[in-house]
Amino acid sequence: MIAAPSLDASDRPTPPEPGRANEDPDDDDVVGPPEPIADCEARLQAAGIQFKGARLPVHRERGIECGTPQAIEYRRGPRGLKWRPVPIVSCGLALALARFETALDEEAQRELGVGISAVEQGGTYSCRPMARFRMVSEHSYANAIDLRAFRTTQGRRIAVVDHFGKPDREPPSAEGRFLRQLARRLYDDAVFSVVVTRFFDEIHRDHIHVDLARYRVDGTR
Repeated sequence: MIAAPSLDASDRPTPPEPGRANEDPDDDDVVGPPEPIADCEARLQAAGIQFKGARLPVHRERGIECGTPQAIEYRRGPRGLKWRPVPIVSCGLALALARFETALDEEAQRELGVGISAVEQGGTYSCRPMARFRMVSEHSYANAIDLRAFRTTQGRRIAVVDHFGKPDREPPSAEGRFLRQLARRLYDDAVFSVVVTRFFDEIHRDHIHVDLARYRVDGTR
């Protein structure tokens, strides 16, 4: 028997940091609940997240594996934004949302000259396949969230459905530029593995979908 060659430590792929996009191509075909994070609570506290434990046990439903080993009620992040409604997400996605809040506020200041006070989200956990593909949605693991609108500190509401604009033309408003630049930064800075907008399909005309799948999809251009 020929022994398999041992890998030097430098040859082994670096495991993805919890709360960041998975950039390891070797597990792109793995679809399932996220791996537990050993020091989940300590990481949440260090990130400045106010949270409460929740339960979404891993189970099979209509032939689909759903749930997450570490469900978190994300009450408030490091920027103090209000989330409406309060999302229940995987531990990894909670950590990503803390990084998202920083990117969101910076892009709002750059494009709009104001900060963001609240985020309207359209759903996290939903045990189901994808709408267009024969794969299980990351929503099935509370590992995805749909971003529908943002409220500025001056009370202005910026909704994806109203301000993102048609993909075949440049947005005429600062609100549209803000939404597009935000989506692209979330992908480019590896805040999330998947970022899908109206550039991807019309299903996403009213929200920006983000998740922490093991594979990567740039649906922002």
